[in-house]
Amino acid sequence: MLSNLAPNHVFLLVTLFLVISLTGAAVAIRSALSHNKIMSRRLAGVPSVGVKGVGVKKSRRAKSKAATPNMIAKFGQHLTLPGPEEISRIRFNLSQAGFYTVKSIPTFYAVRLVSLLLPQFVLLIYWGLFANDMATKTLIQISVALIIVGLFAPNLYLRHRIKKRKMQARDGFPDMMDLLLACIEAGLGLDAALNNVSKELGKRFPVIQVNLDLLNLELMAGRTRSEAFKNFAERLGLEEAAALNIMLKQSEEMGSSLGQALRTFSEEMRSKRMLRAEEKAMSLPAKMTVPLILFIFPTILLMLFLPAGVRLSGAFL
Repeated sequence: MLSNLAPNHVFLLVTLFLVISLTGAAVAIRSALSHNKIMSRRLAGVPSVGVKGVGVKKSRRAKSKAATPNMIAKFGQHLTLPGPEEISRIRFNLSQAGFYTVKSIPTFYAVRLVSLLLPQFVLLIYWGLFANDMATKTLIQISVALIIVGLFAPNLYLRHRIKKRKMQARDGFPDMMDLLLACIEAGLGLDAALNNVSKELGKRFPVIQVNLDLLNLELMAGRTRSEAFKNFAERLGLEEAAALNIMLKQSEEMGSSLGQALRTFSEEMRSKRMLRAEEKAMSLPAKMTVPLILFIFPTILLMLFLPAGVRLSGAFL
């Protein structure tokens, strides 16, 4: 029966069979793991969610809606993750990129796996249907290129997101200091001032708002102010935030005026922002040199010499 089919049709059937087999195996492994999880909960005496008569009852529609966004994260949880040091590093990078949920790590590794496998399946299907006469060397080169892109694309996206959030936080940090100084001088405590600053900066600088909310939650949970501000500075990745932590710690230990210290620090932040703006303005001519030589000068020369060239060509003709 297969001998009567075209080679590309046979390849497509084999590919579909492999995809269905892998999907069935993944579903079976997931069912086994969930069954083992329920049994371990029963043995430990903890009621498992979803068992009849125990826990909160949910409708099928609500369960399907809740399970759909977490499908990639659940798939990533079943993968073999690296050691705790690597997981801590990835968790720190994800927190700097704005991913604070518990399932962000398995989701990240699941995205890396999908970015490796999905382009290969697409390439195989394309090769079997439309380009089965492609040379084997070309096919291997495209496959290796897709593997390299799939390996580095998630990390590059993560670095780009971290860099973008750092720039937003650096732009909004002087405004945060001005608002914090105004709240302190108005008679508010530091914790209440941080809450007000978080509310005021939410629409313009959401990066600072999220990190300030996490800072307030850590302070409410009982963590010391020095540790909370240290974590705040590490999440933002800014030298200004680390300097703010040192300044607050020294002001608290020495008993100096917090308002005066914040005023001095705020003025320093504004002067640094002005220096960065001046530095960008002074580097603009050097950056404009390359497009000026490549695009503007040839256009000007063409406009100047084109009439003379036309006249000379008419004179010779």
